[in-house]
Amino acid sequence: MARAVGSIGDQQWAAATATSVSHAVLLNSLCLHCDEPLRVTNRSWAVRVGGRYLDRLNDRYLCPECSDVQRQDEEREREQSLRAARAEAERKRLKAEEEARTVAAFLAGEQAKDGSTSHLPYRRPTALALYLVLVNHAVHNPGKPLPSVADLGALGWTGDTERDTEALFDMYRAHLIAISSETPRQAFDISDEDGELRFFATELKWRLVGGGPMVTAHERAVRTHFMTAPGQEAHDDRQALAELVDRMEVINVISYLDGLLTKKYDYPAVPEGRRQELADVVRKGFAAGFTPGQMICFAWRAADSAAAWKERNAHMGPPEASSGTVTILNSKIDTAIEVHHAVPEYDPPRWHQQPVGLAVLRQLDAEVKRVRDRSVISACAQCDHQGLRETDTGALVRCVHTAAVPEQPEAQEYPAEA
Repeated sequence: MARAVGSIGDQQWAAATATSVSHAVLLNSLCLHCDEPLRVTNRSWAVRVGGRYLDRLNDRYLCPECSDVQRQDEEREREQSLRAARAEAERKRLKAEEEARTVAAFLAGEQAKDGSTSHLPYRRPTALALYLVLVNHAVHNPGKPLPSVADLGALGWTGDTERDTEALFDMYRAHLIAISSETPRQAFDISDEDGELRFFATELKWRLVGGGPMVTAHERAVRTHFMTAPGQEAHDDRQALAELVDRMEVINVISYLDGLLTKKYDYPAVPEGRRQELADVVRKGFAAGFTPGQMICFAWRAADSAAAWKERNAHMGPPEASSGTVTILNSKIDTAIEVHHAVPEYDPPRWHQQPVGLAVLRQLDAEVKRVRDRSVISACAQCDHQGLRETDTGALVRCVHTAAVPEQPEAQEYPAEA
């Protein structure tokens, strides 16, 4: 029996109740999954699904039942993804903890090294020389680890990071240095295949192995080897030291010139095509007897002249000026050699970063050469004309001519760890 809406009760309530239980079936719009006609609950949805005339074929909507199944499937997939993500996070956490224990155990072993098996790596002159540099660095930076090659920048200890790394591992194999416990975790890697601990050589921080007396003894033994040790092997090591210092001096001057061009004049560095020529020019200057300070002076004058030449020639750009410094430097060195005029010595500016080991190895090389200098030998009253002196036991040894120079201060006590 039909009844008026007003007799049922509140009209809004009655309309809402009727709307909630009413639906329309779109016979031409079928579910994408089950091909049943779609049901819609209001006119706006009907138009959205079936179009203005409610006869459009469906290409995107599902019936309520299929929609519920799809939502359940999606929920299951989300739960599975969450479980997989939690499992993966747990696996990574356990792996990280295991790797941390492995690294900690390795570093504990490194920390336990006491120098009882240390030996000097003779026939590895770069390693021997670099050991003195590390000792000097440890003396002036007590309580701190020896920096990694990466910490030192492009020039490293000797101007060649590959050579530095090789020398460091020569010392490591000789148990003269060990990996510091302050080495960052990212310097280590554990292989997924065999679980072997590996490390990135340039990222490792180091420490000297052994207490102060042992380090001092090793330092003195290295100096003695370079300065007075007899035999062809020691001679070859001295020659290697001299060549190492020569290369470092050349690298230092080139680095200063590049820095001068880029920092002061905002020019590019000397182009790659002329870098070998630049190295030969700098090497020629040192071979002619000019000091490092005088070579710095030459480099400064060459850059200044190249900048002035560029300003006078508007068509010349910064790359041409940088390239021109090589020609100008060569000309200035040739002129100084020919006319024998005095060249002042310049100190490099504070921004210039020279190879860390240059000062120490430069001094060592000078001491080694001084021992065999004919003028020093002639002035020494303790040795013969060949630079040899007789010991209390009657043996002939190389004299270091201590009476010909002022007495040196006592060596500083080296820290047990650095």
